[in-house]
Amino acid sequence: MVEFHHSILTILLGQNTIDSMQQSPSKSENKDGGQSRRPSYQLSDAVQGVQTEEYSGLVNVEHLKENDIVIAVMGPTGSGKSTFICSASGRETEGVGDGLKSYTTEVRPIRFYDEESGQMVVLVDTPGFDDTYKSDLDILNMISDWLSSSYKKHKLLSGILYLHRIMDNRMAGTPLKNLRVFQKLCGKDALDKVYLTTTMWDEVDERVGERRLEELRSDYWKAMISQGAQVVCCRGVDETPKSLIRDILKKEGRRRVRLQEEMVEMQLEIKETEAGQELYSQLEGMVQKQTEILRKIGEAKKGAKDDKVVSDLEKEYVDLQAKIDEKIQEMEKLKLPRMRRFFKTLSSWFGNR
Repeated sequence: MVEFHHSILTILLGQNTIDSMQQSPSKSENKDGGQSRRPSYQLSDAVQGVQTEEYSGLVNVEHLKENDIVIAVMGPTGSGKSTFICSASGRETEGVGDGLKSYTTEVRPIRFYDEESGQMVVLVDTPGFDDTYKSDLDILNMISDWLSSSYKKHKLLSGILYLHRIMDNRMAGTPLKNLRVFQKLCGKDALDKVYLTTTMWDEVDERVGERRLEELRSDYWKAMISQGAQVVCCRGVDETPKSLIRDILKKEGRRRVRLQEEMVEMQLEIKETEAGQELYSQLEGMVQKQTEILRKIGEAKKGAKDDKVVSDLEKEYVDLQAKIDEKIQEMEKLKLPRMRRFFKTLSSWFGNR
């Protein structure tokens, strides 16, 4: 029977391959946690394709390998995170986002084998803080849970990609909110592993895109760039993602982000982290904006301006009130005590004006 099995292997793989496998046995992890010279999924070239396929695809934190290179991919909804990961990994996922509607509604780590470097890479797809179906608090909790779990398994990040649509004509509202939470989540110590990546260059005129890129460099991204963050232009969907990942693989060193330090090392609750506090500060900004709109409504009525102007301002006021109510509910879940009652009272007062 042994001779029969040997004959079948010889037909499938060839005698040279069999001899090579016998002379150079694969190396794997020992039961006591000690490691031999190679990770268990690196076998001879003849059977590597079958073995790496087994370890590829969606992966839980519990199944991360010691030699996995973990890279987080973040950014607003619609910035091309899932598309980027599909291109970089060469693997199709269940779908990609359509416009500004969320596709990624949970943290999705995808493992694949990079043939050029011979390494297993895990790209962590994350939902944006403007998710279609979940609140900002839900998103922050999801990301925090994954980062904390991976950190407890001693898995640090080799890279953190932040994707931004170059087609966005202004840096305000949702894009700015995402950027600010991202900065708080990362902290300063991990910025040398951050890659600020512009996408969707095919959707904008080249000269317009260059002007917007310069504005990002000189203003919104300036502080992060000065502390080590790098800017990458993803102009080609086919090659740029792969080349960026391979550039990261060539660099040594891994980092923990600020949120991991706060949640695991400092044992803080999510409400006490800098990212959690950023959600609170956004509420302050909303109330200030609402106050300004209320002032404009009063001036418009006194100045006998066009009724449409007043109507538009009132609609903006009502829309903002709905956002404030939603944010207050999130703060209730966080149980942030600081000025919580003040905002409730203030919001209620404005709503009765």
